[in-house]
This record gives sequence, C-alpha cells and structure tokens, in this order.
Amino acid sequence: MPEKESSGGKAVVVVDMQKDNVGGFCRGIIPNIKLLLERARDKGIPVVFACDSRYPGDFIFTRMGHKLSCIRGTEGVKVIEELGPQATDVVIEKRMMSGFFGSDLDFTLRQMGVQSLIVVGVATVGCVLKTAMDALEFGYEVMVPADCCATPSREYHELALKIFELFNMLKPTVAEVIDAL
Repeated sequence: MPEKESSGGKAVVVVDMQKDNVGGFCRGIIPNIKLLLERARDKGIPVVFACDSRYPGDFIFTRMGHKLSCIRGTEGVKVIEELGPQATDVVIEKRMMSGFFGSDLDFTLRQMGVQSLIVVGVATVGCVLKTAMDALEFGYEVMVPADCCATPSREYHELALKIFELFNMLKPTVAEVIDAL
C-alpha cells in the first residue's frame, strides 16, 4: 500500500471497470482513465478499484432484472487489462452500487490518510454516482472528471453530471484533474 506522505491525501477510485461491465458505451473513457492512473501512480497517489462482486441471487438480478454479470469467482469480475491493477493498487469487492456500502473502502482510504478522491468509471448514473455521493457524505473532497465516466444512456449520463455539478464535484476533463494532482 502506498505511504500516506506520498499521496498528498489523494486517491483515485476506479468504479466497476471490469470485464463484464465494460461495453462499447465506455470504450472512449479507457484512455483517459489510463492516463489518470499513470500520472497518479507516478506521483505516489493510491489507486483503488471498487469492483462489483456479486452472487447470482443478488437483488440486482432477481428484483431489478439485470443480466448476470460480475459473479464472484468468474473471469468477468477482473479489472480490464488496459487499467491494471498494478501491485501497488488496492482492489475492493462490493456487492452494492456504492463502493462504500458494506465494504472496507472507507477504512482502507482512511488508513492511507486519504481526504480527497477522484472517482471514475461506470456507470455515471449508478455506481459512480452512489460512490461519489457516499464519499461526499463521509467527508471526502470529491472530484469526478466528466470524460472519465460513462453510462449507456447519454441522457442519464448528462443528468448524473448535473448532480455532480450541483455538489461541486464535477471537473470537465481529466487534464484539469491531472493538473491538480
């Protein structure tokens, strides 16, 4: 795990960029996230992957009707190869939309001395939104670069970006976020 002093109190949280979750709608954000992760790692900023890890009987499949994906123990739960993870990165399993709910994400970040998060990934209107909002309520400063998150529906993506803007979390580009590292 990276040392507290090297991170400047920041971390990047990558939400659900896994083999079962990454489709055509989010291929365009992969280069931006990859660039952000490279810069963060170069500066000693922790990279944490908050990853879906579900059971076939989870409510998202049984009550919400989503197709089975990211089932524990399958290839689909692995982070896409383009993004890592690297040996210094942390992978947190999550069973809910928020990376914080029922996981040890908050504890892990606090152990690292993190106070500021950059949240990226899929889906903007679902897991990214839930993770960013929970981070805000846990007292973290939160940045969400618009060009590092995606949702299948452009309309819902834009709606989530408006929510991030309302809470002063939205950053237009990854370049703006990298400048702040």
